[in-house]
Amino acid sequence: MSWEEYYRATAGRPARSLLLEATELLPNRSDTDHALTAIDLGCGDGTETRSLLARGWAVVAVDAAPEAIALLRAAVTREEAARLTTHVAAFHEPELPDADFVYAGLSLPFCSPHDFGETWARIERALHPEGIFAGDFFGPRDSWASRSDMTFHTREELDGLLAGFDVRVLREQDEDGRAVSGPKHWHVFSVIASKRPSS
Repeated sequence: MSWEEYYRATAGRPARSLLLEATELLPNRSDTDHALTAIDLGCGDGTETRSLLARGWAVVAVDAAPEAIALLRAAVTREEAARLTTHVAAFHEPELPDADFVYAGLSLPFCSPHDFGETWARIERALHPEGIFAGDFFGPRDSWASRSDMTFHTREELDGLLAGFDVRVLREQDEDGRAVSGPKHWHVFSVIASKRPSS
């Protein structure tokens, strides 16, 4: 299934629950003395980016699929477009700005193992102290785990990645289900964590 077919199949979906849960931990713009910036890594059709724009945030949206960025650009208002920066790029390529929130919903597993370390380092550098990360990681029992072009993590490896964070939410899904492409066994760690200030 191509990404364009995937976007058509999921058109009109609501914002993912992990993003909505994370936004409960995010400040409101009126509560801060600086403009709030979010990064959406793997923005897809732009549903989550548009949810953040609706909150008044500035958003940097990154996706390797040009059709994803085109869909997003076509869906925002002129006022929202002024607060939106987009990159057609792999996750490890663009320099990410300082950010209060990084969201990577069901996207980081599609980063190649060769590039994942640099991608994660850029996420950590981008986040302000006490900034929030929310995202999903695929575990070794996921039915796609034999793919060499994707990245999978054990729970111990995930704990290592999050060593500099205070974990607010960590849920593990390990069950049969469905993907848009058909039946699938999901092994997913869903995380919301805040970056610890440097000591």
